[in-house]
Amino acid sequence: MKVRLALFAAVLTVFGTIPTTARAFDKPVVESFTASKIDIDLNNKDLKIDFEVVVSHAAGIENRSTTLTLTNSTNNSLLTLLTRIDSPIENVKTKVTFRGTIDFPRTFETGVYTYILNDGFTSNFNNGNKIGTGPVLGPALRNLKGAESGILVRAGGFLDLDYLTINGPAYGLQTNKTYINTSKYPVPVDPVWKVGEIFTPSDYFEEAVTNVRIEISTASPKICTADGKTMKLISIGECNFTISTPRTKDYKANSILQTVTVSTGRTAQKLFIENVPPIKAQNLPTIITLAAVYASGISAVEYVFPKSTTPEICEASGNSLKVFSGGNCILTYQSLGNTSYLPSDMYTQTIIFEKASQTISFALPPAVKVAEKTLNLTASSSSGNQITYTSTPSSSCTISGSVLNLLKAGNCSVTATQVGTTTLASASATSTVIIEGVASAAKKTISCAKGKTTKKVTGTNPKCPTGYKLKK
Repeated sequence: MKVRLALFAAVLTVFGTIPTTARAFDKPVVESFTASKIDIDLNNKDLKIDFEVVVSHAAGIENRSTTLTLTNSTNNSLLTLLTRIDSPIENVKTKVTFRGTIDFPRTFETGVYTYILNDGFTSNFNNGNKIGTGPVLGPALRNLKGAESGILVRAGGFLDLDYLTINGPAYGLQTNKTYINTSKYPVPVDPVWKVGEIFTPSDYFEEAVTNVRIEISTASPKICTADGKTMKLISIGECNFTISTPRTKDYKANSILQTVTVSTGRTAQKLFIENVPPIKAQNLPTIITLAAVYASGISAVEYVFPKSTTPEICEASGNSLKVFSGGNCILTYQSLGNTSYLPSDMYTQTIIFEKASQTISFALPPAVKVAEKTLNLTASSSSGNQITYTSTPSSSCTISGSVLNLLKAGNCSVTATQVGTTTLASASATSTVIIEGVASAAKKTISCAKGKTTKKVTGTNPKCPTGYKLKK
């Protein structure tokens, strides 16, 4: 069954956009160029490929046939004639179909075989002129890099396309290479070839095609070891390693050999952070200046600046610290290091900004009768700020603003709280009252109906009189 190439259903890309009904002075228009197979396997029985071209011109097509050449990268070639299928041939016919067949030799090598109509097509004479297309290239068929056009010839499912599947390395003298991911490659900093370092190939080598994976192996296991994904530098000396992509169904295996000199490992760093005693939280927001922090071995002028993990309390900018509220201001410090020194550990500094204290005055009477139903609460704070209340258990008492609702006999605990401010600490006080007695049963009113007569009945457990029904 013939496979129509959707991408080439109208006009070959090489011609650009051309009207399907060409004028007499235009080149003939190749409207479609299709093959019955675009991917074959030498291990299969059927290696026959049918080609079809549809071409048009307002003055008709002169050709009775045209030659198609199928060629791979090593110049293995096959030829076939595509002949007109109209019979008898009508010279004035403005749209003509050509067909031909190739039986692909089983002895040929795998790879990509592109095809071309060497002589193309020529129009009939029109006003004394004949116009030809020149060579007609086979269409683009797929997005497979290195094999966008042509017939794919496999053996046992493998194409073994000889294409460079790795870009890199993105360091040293090869940073001028062309990379797909220009936001990642080339990298601004070379790897550190020192004992104790980990080298990750994907940071410096790019997969140039899809469906491949980059692997790393070493030939110097006493100097550097690899697990396929990363390489660890373990000793001083020459490290010989290979970056590779394994064979896939489309591509041959590829590899890049590298040799580097591994030198003494980087020195660890220590940070020196001055202790800051507690500071009173007042006149906020305010800005204080922190003592400079530097890393040992780097430079006394290469400062390490803090980052705040408590932005609601404080925020750092360089050595300046803006304080918004009292509380624990937590800062972190870390030096990134350089080619001679390792990054430092993460250091943490906590600066306490002390809030001013306040007191709550609050007391409940020892006992209260449940029949009183409510009790006004009158706590006060030394700051004069608003007090809020909570109570337990909810079965005995509840809070409505500054009123205690008495529900049943039992102990009721009430807590008065002032939440504080950015400079004032929160405070609370708790008091307990004994609720005595039995709460009077709540009364309710129901409506009862008898015919057109309605009566209302009120009580703790009201019932309709005889002959009346509850009105819903």
